[in-house]
Amino acid sequence: MEASGFATSSRWSIPVRRWIGTTRAATCTAALSLILVSFVVGQQAPTAQAPPQSPTASQIPDAPSAAKQAQRRSFGHGVSTVVKTIGQDQWNLIKAPFQTDSLGFANGTPFRNKTLFWDTVVLSATGVLIANDESVAQQVPVSWHQTGVNISDACTYGTAAAAGGIYLTGLFTDDEHAKRTGVLAARATINSALLYGAMKLIFARQRPYTYPGDGRFFAGNFSSGSFPSGHAAFTWTIASVVAHEYPKWPVQLLMYGVATTVATTRVTGGQHFPSDVFVGSTLGYLVGRYVANKDKHAQVQTSHAGGRVKRIPDAVLGHVVIQ
Repeated sequence: MEASGFATSSRWSIPVRRWIGTTRAATCTAALSLILVSFVVGQQAPTAQAPPQSPTASQIPDAPSAAKQAQRRSFGHGVSTVVKTIGQDQWNLIKAPFQTDSLGFANGTPFRNKTLFWDTVVLSATGVLIANDESVAQQVPVSWHQTGVNISDACTYGTAAAAGGIYLTGLFTDDEHAKRTGVLAARATINSALLYGAMKLIFARQRPYTYPGDGRFFAGNFSSGSFPSGHAAFTWTIASVVAHEYPKWPVQLLMYGVATTVATTRVTGGQHFPSDVFVGSTLGYLVGRYVANKDKHAQVQTSHAGGRVKRIPDAVLGHVVIQ
């Protein structure tokens, strides 16, 4: 009876731990989302002061103040701005791998903008990893699992804290660059979470060590899909934004090192297959680069209005039309 009870407890502890890990990532994403919304709302300055109320109107005790109405309108406008921006980002990111109108097929140079080339590289690497996922998972010692989970969770929280810390530092020191970096990280995280969340639902891949244990796709694992890794996408998204905004080798080494640690320990922790973390890391990196480059493009375009502005080159997303 004791052995049976222990087996039942172990069987249920695995999905519970995975649900907790998913909840932690969602909590970090929600916290960064609040940064983005609060920043946009704070930027909505009233264009004109409310006219003075007449003595008759001021005597009405239940009449809402003009200031409160302006605050509600500002908040609603700020939220709608965030939703519109995220929607535009999602559309551009989704259609990016399929943009072939400027690839140069007519003149016989299909790799002119490197879109098809990088699509092929990523898909080929993913296919090779999927073919070897099960054998790699079987070689990971069970004794490594808990340590890997603890390290990945700590690094994930640390990455989110770094982005939040940069934003708060900008608020206290009135550093516009730091504030913008925090907002970009929040915006990129929302975009990344929407993409990898949708992919988890679509592919519904089994987790490692789940019967029959071969990481089958479309297996009905809608609540906690394995493909791609959310932790890897989350940390690589923030790392990409911060490293782009602070292009010094110590910052890049720290951010990308932490993101690589998370991706590695998700495998050694028995939570994901190698292909899961590869796709999640690639997705996070590209989303972060896209958001940071789009913001930089808008700033350059504003400061050099009327001039010829060169688009910042990007290996994969450079062909995306920034609207």
